[in-house]
Amino acid sequence: MTAPLTVKLGGVAGRHADAVRFVAAAAPADTVVVHGGGNEVAEWSRRLGLEPRTHDGLRVTDPETLEVVVAVLGGLVNTRLVTALLAHGRRSVGLTGADGGLLRLRRRAPELGEVGEVIGSDPALVSTLIAAGALPVIASLGVDDEGSLLNVNADEAAGAIAAARGGMLLLCTDVEGVQRDGRVVAALSPRDAEHMLGDGSASAGMRPKLRAAVTAARAGCSVRILDGRSADALERALAGDAIGTLVTA
Repeated sequence: MTAPLTVKLGGVAGRHADAVRFVAAAAPADTVVVHGGGNEVAEWSRRLGLEPRTHDGLRVTDPETLEVVVAVLGGLVNTRLVTALLAHGRRSVGLTGADGGLLRLRRRAPELGEVGEVIGSDPALVSTLIAAGALPVIASLGVDDEGSLLNVNADEAAGAIAAARGGMLLLCTDVEGVQRDGRVVAALSPRDAEHMLGDGSASAGMRPKLRAAVTAARAGCSVRILDGRSADALERALAGDAIGTLVTA
């Protein structure tokens, strides 16, 4: 039996067409896909007169923007990814982190608005779907203990889900890995990653990926941060080749 695999994809299926084809054709049965969709959320926000803002690599989400996030991530993006996977022969089911209590959240800093921090994950629902032969595709939304629907960073959602499931986490991005001094870092420990977060050497977009990697690695997962636009890179990562940045405890 293969180890569980959690894959975080960007939200635009066409932009990650190779990754979608790879997941559909080559990912093991015990696979979960987690997605964001920040670019599309930003595009729809601007159409509605809401100028996107970020803080520490996270989207500032006022109540109006939260409605856009829910509609775009839980509706448009999730359904498009499920449709793309189905088109390549992979039976898939769309979810959000609110379904089945998959993601447990607490509200983050007030300046971020309707944004949650993942404090745990209950993978029972995805385990049931996988046992039934379906690939869960999860949009990065969740609910806190007070019943508030909140936006949550997709990398951090993937890190928590991987930590609960074990196995391997692939954090797909549009660069070759974590960079320091202009070069890709081949391997990091969780402590190394935390140092990069603390000293500011991790860029805004890489910060949630490193936080996710720390969460999953400390739970025993093997984590790779890599360029997910290439099916070859994903295949090599799944085979254990040295590609991207490996984060392990």
